[in-house]
Amino acid sequence: MRRFLFAIPIVLLALGGCARPKANTQPVSPALEVPPPPPRAIAAPEPEEIPDPPAVDPPETRERRPTRSRPASQQRAEQRSPEKPAEKKADPPPEPPRPAVAPPAPSAGALQPALPASEVEIERQVRDQLILASRNLDRVDYRAMNADGKAQYDQAKRFIEQANLALQEKNLVFAAKLAEKAAGLAASLLGR
Repeated sequence: MRRFLFAIPIVLLALGGCARPKANTQPVSPALEVPPPPPRAIAAPEPEEIPDPPAVDPPETRERRPTRSRPASQQRAEQRSPEKPAEKKADPPPEPPRPAVAPPAPSAGALQPALPASEVEIERQVRDQLILASRNLDRVDYRAMNADGKAQYDQAKRFIEQANLALQEKNLVFAAKLAEKAAGLAASLLGR
């Protein structure tokens, strides 16, 4: 036991002697010198070429026009910059009135559907498309299709159901779009 008590202080001294004290200071970094900003080169605006004034009518036939005053900001800018020549701009001649242009006709790729005039005709066309889509889907073998084909088949069936519901609600534009999509999917599945 004496050896044990004697060994403890020796071990503590050995461990304390191995440890080195470390200073917790940060190295001093040199101050960064910020360079001065580069000189600014401001180019003077190029003077605009003023077109020759139009031929002046004799004073007795010329109409009197009201004079336009320049905005205050433009007047102040001219007072501040003495380098500008003191030329006054002539009023541009009034533009001749333009003829009224008819709005362009909608193109074939426009978003508006081309629908017949009467609701009865629209409903008949939608029903015809739905019948055609149903016939095409009936000719397709569902069991022989892959997963993508089955998903398209199911989507076409849903389009047909939604189009029938839209027809009952007299939402003919929506029904026409759904019937068109169903017919397109059914035709593409028939070709597989």
